[in-house]
Amino acid sequence: MDANTLIAKNAHTQLLAKKMSMPSGYLDDYHQHPWHQIIFPVSGLLQSDIENRSVVLPHNALLYIPAGTRHKSVAITHTQFVALYLNPIGQTSFGKSPKSCLVTPFFKELVLLLLHNADVLDCDTTSNLLRVLNDQINTASNYEIPLLKPTDRRTLTIFEALLNAPDTRLTLVQWAKRVGASERTLSRLFAKEFNQSFSAWRQHLRLVLSLELLTTTRSIHDIALSLGFASDTAYIRAFKSLFISTPHKYRNSVPQVKTTHSL
Repeated sequence: MDANTLIAKNAHTQLLAKKMSMPSGYLDDYHQHPWHQIIFPVSGLLQSDIENRSVVLPHNALLYIPAGTRHKSVAITHTQFVALYLNPIGQTSFGKSPKSCLVTPFFKELVLLLLHNADVLDCDTTSNLLRVLNDQINTASNYEIPLLKPTDRRTLTIFEALLNAPDTRLTLVQWAKRVGASERTLSRLFAKEFNQSFSAWRQHLRLVLSLELLTTTRSIHDIALSLGFASDTAYIRAFKSLFISTPHKYRNSVPQVKTTHSL
C-alpha cells in the first residue's frame, strides 16, 4: 500500500512507519505527503531532491521533510530505508523546514524503535517518543554531503562506471575519449554540477561508497584498495577530512540493525 493511501486510512493516528527496499537506480519521482516524513536509509545510499536542494543520505544520516513538501529520491546503490510518517495535527509540533541530520546511535535506535512498534504503542507512549524524536531532529548536527549523481549523460556514464568499479584509475583525458567529449568539456561539467574537480568528485564518491563497506567484516586495508586508494593511510586521511572521524571509529559507532516486522 502506498504511503498516502496508508495515511488516508489512518488519519487519526500520530505515527505510521514502513520499511522499504529500492534497487540501485530506482527513482521515486517527485511527490508529496500530507504528513511530515522522515527518510532514514538502514543500508545503501539515497540521493534526495527537496525544494532547491539535493542531499546524499548514507546510513548515518536522515532527512526530515515537512508535510506538503515536494521531493524525489533515487537509490544510488541497493537501499533499504525506514520511512516514518508524522501526523501534523498530532501533539508534537515538528518543524516547517527540511533538515538533513547526522544520526547518533541513540537517534538511530529511537527511529528503529518507532519503526518496529508503531502499530502497538499506546497514544501516550507514542506522544512521548515523538517529543524525543523532535528534540533529536532539532539538536542534531546538519549533515550536508555534496551531490554525487550527475545529470549530464556524459558525466552520468562515468558515475555509473565508477559505481560498478570504484577502483578504476582512468584519467579525465581517458574518460573523455570513452564518453565522446573533450577533457575541457568534462572538466567544466564537473565544476558546474559539483563545484569540484573530477578527481575531488571521484574521491568523494569513493568515500561515500566506503560507508556501507564499513558495515561488513572487510579490513580497512581491503576496503581502501578496492576503492582505488593507493594505501589504507591515504584512505584514512581522506575519510577523516570528509567525515571528521576515522573509518575505524565510524565502524564502531554503527549499531547492528535488527530485521523485524513493520507496517
